[in-house]
Amino acid sequence: MNALNGAASEAIKASLAEFSARDDIRAVVIDGAGGNFSTGADVADLAARSAANATGGSDAGLTAAQARSVISSGSELARAVRAVPVPVIASVDGAAAGIGASLAFAADLIYATERSYFLLAFINIGLMPDGGASMSVATSVGRARSNAMALLGEKLRAPEAFASGLVNAVVADRAELDAVVEKSAANLAGKSVSALRLTKAALDAHSLDGFEAALERELDGQTQLLQSSEFQAALAAFTGESR
Repeated sequence: MNALNGAASEAIKASLAEFSARDDIRAVVIDGAGGNFSTGADVADLAARSAANATGGSDAGLTAAQARSVISSGSELARAVRAVPVPVIASVDGAAAGIGASLAFAADLIYATERSYFLLAFINIGLMPDGGASMSVATSVGRARSNAMALLGEKLRAPEAFASGLVNAVVADRAELDAVVEKSAANLAGKSVSALRLTKAALDAHSLDGFEAALERELDGQTQLLQSSEFQAALAAFTGESR
């Protein structure tokens, strides 16, 4: 379900960097194969890393360096999306959860199918939103809705996301999603690349002022939370172990 581990994140960042360096690209589309955009971080990978740290009867857990590395990867993913000088489109079908939701929110335009949903599931495992979501959601849907998503872990279904101003359009199914994304990308492809770049930069300067500060707050907070007993209990529950 397109869970994001280190390798997957690095591959996405490498592609985005390649596209950013080209002068012939006017839009970039991020999509998820297999019926979901992304279900978020690869929890199994985190659990394996945590378990590997158990020695001599000591409790497993992520070290501060490991925790910081994990969150830095998500921060760099969001930065990579925002660093693309032309518009980025998120094509969302199915689940966009955790860092997967953050990845979608980092895009400039978001299109989704009716069955899709967005879920900031971090709070349910003792964590906080990262990948810039602590800012990108609040600036899109407002304080009340973003608080419900981040503090209560409420699922926001695509039609509600559209009504809240989080996504640009909601369509019936995958075929219609492909069509609307292709139409939007083709529209952008016909624009002046200089105008697209300068317009995106101007919009970012207004709506995403403080994005770097948000990433730094997330990095500090998540580094602490990834080492917490609450998160370790959540990992143990995921792997079926008792603590």
